[in-house]
Amino acid sequence: MNKKMLEDAIRMADQSKKELEDFRERMKVKISKEIGVRGDLSENINDPCRETELLKMYEILKNQTWEQTKEWILNGKHIAPKHIFKLGAQIIKETFVTSKKDMTARITKIKEAIMILPTSEESKENELVSQKLSDDMETAIKNLQKRFSSCSMDLYRELAMKILKSKLQLHMGDYGLIRDFTAECYKVSCLMTLHIPPLQPSWEFHTSGESNNQDKILFPAIVNSWKNSAAEL
Repeated sequence: MNKKMLEDAIRMADQSKKELEDFRERMKVKISKEIGVRGDLSENINDPCRETELLKMYEILKNQTWEQTKEWILNGKHIAPKHIFKLGAQIIKETFVTSKKDMTARITKIKEAIMILPTSEESKENELVSQKLSDDMETAIKNLQKRFSSCSMDLYRELAMKILKSKLQLHMGDYGLIRDFTAECYKVSCLMTLHIPPLQPSWEFHTSGESNNQDKILFPAIVNSWKNSAAEL
């Protein structure tokens, strides 16, 4: 009897060891997968859409692109200087909000496409299957981000003009001046929304541009929605 008990204990120990090794292998793959996709765990220096690069793009919008656009608007003399900051604030928010809605709708379609893949009722409850679907989802979003990163600026200019004509009443000569700035905003917003985790301006700190520090407040802090923290640029 003692021999049988010992054999059972050894068999159970071997089984537990095998299960532990399998678990470690699964976790190794899972962690490797997450590190490769999620920008809050690590950064791939070869990824043009990594978090630090997106934050740099946003900073360029604030410190360079907007300054140039503001100068062009002033030279155009169709918009009073006192209205420029309010106009800038409106353009930035409208563009980021519209772009986020567009990208969120695309993400929803991807999720629907992935989740309708044929699986049995049993497999739907399987943790490994759920993780696989989650991994596929993140990979698809990352690929979509790469696609929008390489799109021609003509696409973003076309989207920008739709926003400007539907939301703003401008002199015809001013659309061209503001279009490129709006297009840059749209692109940066697309890439930020498709980042994992998403990056978004914190609009609760946003104002209409009526402040002594107008240029700075046009561009709200960026929030990493998973960390729920803001980083001032």
